[in-house]
Amino acid sequence: MRRVYVSVVILFVLAAAAQAQNSRAVTASSYLERGYQWLNKGEFEKAIEDFSFALTFEPTLYQAYYNRGVARERKGDQEGALSDYSRALQLNPQCADAYLSRGVLFIKQENYQNAISDFDQVIASNPRDVRAFINRATAQHYLGNYDAALNDYSRAIKLDSKDAGVWAARAEVRLQQNDVDGALADCERALKLDSRNVLAWHARGNVWLRKGDLTRALADFDQAVTLNPREAFLWCTRGLVLLQMNRLEAAEKDFARCRELGGPLPPEVENRLREAQQRRRAK
Repeated sequence: MRRVYVSVVILFVLAAAAQAQNSRAVTASSYLERGYQWLNKGEFEKAIEDFSFALTFEPTLYQAYYNRGVARERKGDQEGALSDYSRALQLNPQCADAYLSRGVLFIKQENYQNAISDFDQVIASNPRDVRAFINRATAQHYLGNYDAALNDYSRAIKLDSKDAGVWAARAEVRLQQNDVDGALADCERALKLDSRNVLAWHARGNVWLRKGDLTRALADFDQAVTLNPREAFLWCTRGLVLLQMNRLEAAEKDFARCRELGGPLPPEVENRLREAQQRRRAK
């Protein structure tokens, strides 16, 4: 009878433990779901709090680490986000979203080689993940590996030929390789897909600049600025065209607007502006 009693006690303890574990899992799932909702509403602090609560009840819940990383990154905490993405990958090395998010964050931090490594992981497990090809192309582009960037953009286009932004990005790479006509063709395709794509207008403006057609370049940069007047570099680019057209006052206004938006002018632009201003004073 004693053995039977002990067995019953053990079964009771195991059942109680299982019930407690199930209760923790349900509670963690509830916090995870509410965290999603806060995240989608842009309430990042509340989302972080709920994802943290979820991890209190279920410490191996990789989804909570990943989503807390997203919330932290959107809140501006890059190091916290990086830590969470990495922890999510430790718990689930197959989480493609965590590799992609961490890779994009590495790009923001100008850590391009690590970014490429993360995108390599995604492509190795899913060679049809267009996001990984686009982002790896971006990292290669920043590194100046134009052949690799061109190859990845082209593979992305084969997977999804309707993304205007990828055509525009490939056009910029082709310009770097002095394939001006190829770049123009890519810009035309991008604008046919999306006539409001700012990068496509900007890229085509650069094509016209390379061809020496300042009038067409200015028209395309006008379109880009009109579509996105909050982007500092667009004002700088248009200002340079105006400077080349000897329209100094208009160029000064564009450069001033660029500074107002937080975009300091590159040193070479500052030098060209000073030279033009000196020539005006000398007259």
